[in-house]
Amino acid sequence: MALHRSRRLVDRWGGPCLSPNGTARWGMIIDLSRCTGCQSCMVACKLQNQTAPDEFNTRITAREIVEAAGTRIAFTANLCVHCADPPCVAACPTGAAFVHPSGLVLTDWRRCDGNGACIDACPYDARFADPRFAGRVDKCDLCINRLTEGLVPACVENCSPGARIFGRFDRPEGEFADYLEALKKTQPNADRRSAVLFYGTGQEGQSS
Repeated sequence: MALHRSRRLVDRWGGPCLSPNGTARWGMIIDLSRCTGCQSCMVACKLQNQTAPDEFNTRITAREIVEAAGTRIAFTANLCVHCADPPCVAACPTGAAFVHPSGLVLTDWRRCDGNGACIDACPYDARFADPRFAGRVDKCDLCINRLTEGLVPACVENCSPGARIFGRFDRPEGEFADYLEALKKTQPNADRRSAVLFYGTGQEGQSS
C-alpha cells in the first residue's frame, strides 16, 4: 500500500503552523472534569486519521471512584502527550521519531522500518504498529495536517462538552490562556513542557 497520507510527509509541514517570528508552539489542555465519556473525540480522530483496525490515536477510559458521598465515574484520556524529552525519540534507531520545531513529536514514515523500539519506550502506551503499512508506527500528531490549513485537531473540533482546549504556548489567548494560568496556580511545581496537559483530576502537568 502506498504511503499516501500527507500528514506524515515532512515537506508538507508549514503554512499557518509558522508564525511571523518562528514556528508556533501548539498545545492542548484536556479538562477531564468536563469530559462526559461520549467518545466523540475517538470517533472524530478515527474518521480523520483512518488508523489501523482496533487502534486509536486517542482513547477514553472510565473508572469508578468510591467516595464518602457515594460512587462516581471519572474519565481519563489516553494519547501521546508530545513529551519535551520524548523517550520514543531517544529509542528510535532510524531517526524516524523526532521532535518538530513546533514541539510536536512526529514520525517520518519514510525512515520508519517498524522495529517497534519507540513503542516499547513510550510511557503512555500511545504508539502502535500499523500492519497495513509494514508495521510502521502510528500515534497522535495533533492533526498537524489540519494545523497547516488553519484548523484545530479533529478531536478538539468535535468535543461536545468542550473538554479539549487548543491554543499556542508561545501566544496563549482566551480560554487556553486561562487554563494555563489555572494550572500554574493549582500545580505550581508541575512539569508543563509537554504539548498535551491535563486539568481537573490530579493529573495536572502530566508530561515527560
